[in-house]
Amino acid sequence: MFTSPFKKLSNASEKRLLLIAFLIFLLAASCMIHFDTLLKNDVAPLGIISFELASTLDCSTKILNSWQATEGAMNSAAWSLWFDYIFMFAYGFLLCLIIHRTARIVWKQPENLGYRLGIVLLRMVIFAVFLDAVENFALLQLFYGDLQSHWSTLAFATATIKFINIIFGILYVIVSLIIVGIKKTSHVKK
Repeated sequence: MFTSPFKKLSNASEKRLLLIAFLIFLLAASCMIHFDTLLKNDVAPLGIISFELASTLDCSTKILNSWQATEGAMNSAAWSLWFDYIFMFAYGFLLCLIIHRTARIVWKQPENLGYRLGIVLLRMVIFAVFLDAVENFALLQLFYGDLQSHWSTLAFATATIKFINIIFGILYVIVSLIIVGIKKTSHVKK
């Protein structure tokens, strides 16, 4: 029940895959940051993230109008929304691999609660990627003129759950590393 999709990888293969995933993530994140430069303004201070978290049609419309008033912003928004389908797989794959590696190295045994929690969180990240795809679909509907409130609501709900799942995955890695650090420090002092 609590198994990782990466469990059959050798340590060397896992390291190579982690490096490749990290490099792909850096490249994809650089593109997303580039697309976002024209999207940040007073109405959308977080750029595309403001659009993702606009919980009402009124907020979504204001953001779209602000981008229409900025030369090149709508083109950047289109690139960002479509390229996000690549980015979501890049961040999802990297975070899942990091969680797997953390569970395997820090918690070691599949029977361990920390290990099992890692696998649950890994699956939550996979679910976050699915939610990101649904969110993107809703945002694209708004972007291309289907201005209905259910698209804003759907984008907001899926984005919120997505971000919560991703944050929990990152916190799992951070807390696991802190616990290892504390154990090593207390072991050295003895």
